[in-house]
Amino acid sequence: MKPLTQAIEAIRAALKEEVPPSAVEDAAIIYAQFCSDVERRLDLVAAMLQKGSDYQALQVAEEDPPLLDLAAAVSFGEEKNWQIYCEARGLKVAARVDLRIIQDLESLYSRGISANHPLYKDFRAAVLSRDDARSLRIVKTILKLNPQDDNARKELQRLENKALQEKIDLLREALKTDDEEHIATLTEDIKAAAPPSKLERLDVYEQGESIRQALRRRQAEARVPDMLSTMQRLKAEGRWQQVGQMLSVVNAMFKEHGFTPADAVQKATLVDLTQFHQKERAADEKQRNFDRTLKSFLSFVEEVETRLLTGAGVTFEEIAGKDESFIKRWKELEGYQLPVAADSLQRLRTAGQELRHKLERMQRTKRVGNIALAAAALVLLCGVSAISLHAWKAWTLTQELASYQAKENYSAAENLIKKLRGEEELLLRWPYLQARIEEVSAWAAKSRVTGKQAAEALLALENSFQGEQSKLTATQLVRQLSDAEALVKQLGGDVAAEPKNRLAVLKTKADLHLATVLKKFVASTSTTLAKLEKRSTAELSHEKLAANVSTSCTAIDKELLPLEALLKPEVPALAFPADLETRIRALRQRLTTYQDDLRTFAAIRKETAGAASLDDYRKAITKWQTVKFAEAAPSLKMLDTLPTEKAFQAALFTGGDKDLLQAVLDDKSRYYMAPDTLLEAELKMILSLLHNEYLNNIFESSVIHYSSKKSGGTIWSMGKPEATIIGGSSRWSAKFYEPDPTQTSVMFIQHSFTRAGEVGEYQGDAIATTRLSQTSEFMNSLDIGRISDEKGEHVLKPLLEVCDKLVLDTRGSPIAKAYVLLKLEDMMHLRPREWGLVHCPSLQQDLQVLHRTLGTTPLRSEDWLVPEMQEKWLAPLTAFFKPLKSRAYLREALAHRNYLRAATSAGLKFAGYVETDLSLVLNSQGRSAGELWMISRENGKPLLVPNPAAGKAASDAPKVIVASASVPLSPVFFVTADRRALLQQYQQALSSTGVDLKPLPAESLFLTNP
Repeated sequence: MKPLTQAIEAIRAALKEEVPPSAVEDAAIIYAQFCSDVERRLDLVAAMLQKGSDYQALQVAEEDPPLLDLAAAVSFGEEKNWQIYCEARGLKVAARVDLRIIQDLESLYSRGISANHPLYKDFRAAVLSRDDARSLRIVKTILKLNPQDDNARKELQRLENKALQEKIDLLREALKTDDEEHIATLTEDIKAAAPPSKLERLDVYEQGESIRQALRRRQAEARVPDMLSTMQRLKAEGRWQQVGQMLSVVNAMFKEHGFTPADAVQKATLVDLTQFHQKERAADEKQRNFDRTLKSFLSFVEEVETRLLTGAGVTFEEIAGKDESFIKRWKELEGYQLPVAADSLQRLRTAGQELRHKLERMQRTKRVGNIALAAAALVLLCGVSAISLHAWKAWTLTQELASYQAKENYSAAENLIKKLRGEEELLLRWPYLQARIEEVSAWAAKSRVTGKQAAEALLALENSFQGEQSKLTATQLVRQLSDAEALVKQLGGDVAAEPKNRLAVLKTKADLHLATVLKKFVASTSTTLAKLEKRSTAELSHEKLAANVSTSCTAIDKELLPLEALLKPEVPALAFPADLETRIRALRQRLTTYQDDLRTFAAIRKETAGAASLDDYRKAITKWQTVKFAEAAPSLKMLDTLPTEKAFQAALFTGGDKDLLQAVLDDKSRYYMAPDTLLEAELKMILSLLHNEYLNNIFESSVIHYSSKKSGGTIWSMGKPEATIIGGSSRWSAKFYEPDPTQTSVMFIQHSFTRAGEVGEYQGDAIATTRLSQTSEFMNSLDIGRISDEKGEHVLKPLLEVCDKLVLDTRGSPIAKAYVLLKLEDMMHLRPREWGLVHCPSLQQDLQVLHRTLGTTPLRSEDWLVPEMQEKWLAPLTAFFKPLKSRAYLREALAHRNYLRAATSAGLKFAGYVETDLSLVLNSQGRSAGELWMISRENGKPLLVPNPAAGKAASDAPKVIVASASVPLSPVFFVTADRRALLQQYQQALSSTGVDLKPLPAESLFLTNP
């Protein structure tokens, strides 16, 4: 219905005489077509209502566009005036809307519908057939008839959302292709189906809209050359109306797509075509007005000729009035300075002459009649008195003077008065004649002064013109014209003819002058406005920084204000054309929109800067989602990834280990890094180590074989071999294991070694030396039995202390040490917080290295006795344990826990946030903090940024602190504890054993930063 809306706007303007006739003709045709359509559909509705077919009537009424909406649009309130206007000018007259049928249709809508109405049946059928378009149309009709139907309203929303989602899905698929036209069409459908607020966060729509804008702009740019060629051809054919229509389309394309003529040739062509259209439109309008005036004049002449021909009932006053009207119309016609057809001109002149002759004859007849009447009275009254005759003559002259005054013919009145005063002094003695003479003399003198003033005013105006240009300003020219017109209007009769003619000529010149001034004014304003529009298109964008847009808004606003002041000129003739005024207002609206967006963004930024806690910051950053500037885009990602205060503490203090942080907060490891009691599983592990027969009480013995007189090597026994002497023989009995390179298992078998004979003549085998193995000594040194009390209820010693002894031991087999360390690991993993494993990063790292060394091979407690295992693992495990002699696990865990306690007790304080330009916005506490922590861009971990403003006066502190490696909109924190002091205490605690232990890289950013 856009053409109808535009036509009605043109009609309203035409009724106010604000549009050219050519635009009115098009508007009349369009309006009449829509009215005919309304009339046709109303007739159908009326016929159906008469038959009782209400449902069919509703179907006709609900066709697109809906009948009631269309009828309301064509009923714009001035239909009667428009009909008179069209009839008077020969334009197409529109059909009148039958209000009775409209009322019947509205009554049908107001009655509502029941649940068993056919519409519901049709709706269900459309839903079952999956005809969404028909379902949507029917449910809209149902809601019009029954607005209280909540189910219908929900179905309407569902169908609209479904249709929108289908279009979005189609667009998403189309974006995967190169069919830009299909993408543009789908995007336009989506834009028409959903409000802008719903589309703002649809990435697929934004992609489609950017492609659509680029495509439509390219298409528009490609159309311009052809359109210019077509307009030049139309210009050559003199078809200026079509040129004007195409110029409107081209200018609309420039404005909509934000581009300008491609080169100087196109620009010059557009200027030439615009000037041609304006000139021809002005000439056409002038010709139309001239034709209308001439037609009216000829109608008037025809009426005059008829009256003069019949002559019946023609009075002197009627002829005088028509004579005056004839003069006015003649002067108006002369003002156009256009040729009149010879026959029409001859007819006008003849009618004017006849009218003038008739008027003069009637004046003479009237005077003669008056005199004859006076003479008759004199004859009749001659016998009565000569005085009566004298009085009658005086009365007649009084009436004649009154007649001259009424007709504003002061020249004739002055001549008569002069004659009376010179020749009829006796008559002047009559009081009423004398009074009338004084009154008429005063009036004539005043009229002559007014005439002189009018002549001087007109002469001054005429002298102000040089050709068609005036030296006066527009305001002065209009004011002086108004004053001169007021003086001329006071004149009457014949004396007014010349001033009126001169005034008409001056008005024409003034109109031409003001038109020229307006043209120059419009050209200069258009140039300035075009620059501002181009600048606004280039600089006002939500994709640019808000600060830059704000600067541009201020500059554009400063230049736009003078243009807006010109929208209300003192001289109405200098009012800008509607299109230029619309452009100025559109630019102001665009500027206001961006200024409002900037104010909203500034308010949100102010609220964000005023956040006192992380929760306040989260609420503030949520509002950034409503900001249209692309500068606020990081807020979406930040809102999704914004850590809690506890998560940031874990990342800062414990390398992201939330369990470790929670262990510190819960303080489960107690003072000595051990729980109070043992779990059953832990007790079983301790007992398994205490009673492991392959690790404990294993003795190492050397055997001598006397038969070969050679040493038999080393054998292992469970327990010390029992030595007995029977007579001259010695026996050593125990469960022995003799290493066999071909076997991977260990079996201790009961066996005895017997030696017989005297010294020097021994026979058999004998145990030369025996001692507790170093591995068993190592196990004894661990004192595993002292981990808990005798009943296994209370813990007496931390496992980290056992680990310290284990890595410091140099006697035990590395394979056995590795096995025991893995068992201790299993035990600590049951409760890593209570046993302090979470507080010992170096032990965690060492265990990881051990697992990598062993790979997937599980160690057995007896592997340290197996030759094959010794050959495989002895060297790598020796290398593994060698650097661990510097470890102090328990001391490290205590120092780590104490450091974390101190850091977490100090707490994390909110200090501000990182702006989108990576500058820091800090609160009062943040400005005084020496070290600031925020989220790093590289890995998302806490980033340390020293505060150069801390401890300095405001005058000495830097104005801006930039964190170039941080994430935009990251929250900023600070820790109230002295980090360097904590680090020093931690390092001292680690180094108190005499070994310089460094914090591990992943241990704590709070510790490892320089």
